[in-house]
Amino acid sequence: MLTLSLFEDDCDDAGRLARQMVRELDALWTFLEHEGVEPTNNRAERSLRFGVLWRKCSLGTQSDKGNRWVERILSVKETCRLRGKATFPFLVECLECYFAGISVDVNWI
Repeated sequence: MLTLSLFEDDCDDAGRLARQMVRELDALWTFLEHEGVEPTNNRAERSLRFGVLWRKCSLGTQSDKGNRWVERILSVKETCRLRGKATFPFLVECLECYFAGISVDVNWI
């Protein structure tokens, strides 16, 4: 903490980094204080990886409507992956329920 205070008032990159670290210092050590908290953000990185790769390969979308569709379908895909459920059969079930006028069973979420 003492070393950070040496740079905290600087207007350069070191000062900005020092101020940010002081603001987030308590959160940096949460994994030591609470059982089950991972010390890395690997899980979040893995969750975002497919979407990032998709965007790079497809060059993204061309509209807000496209953006909304992609964010929702990728959210469904990731939720299915995390819950161990196959995505395509779930989407088929959603469409069947939609055309039958009934609600989809999402209790597994």
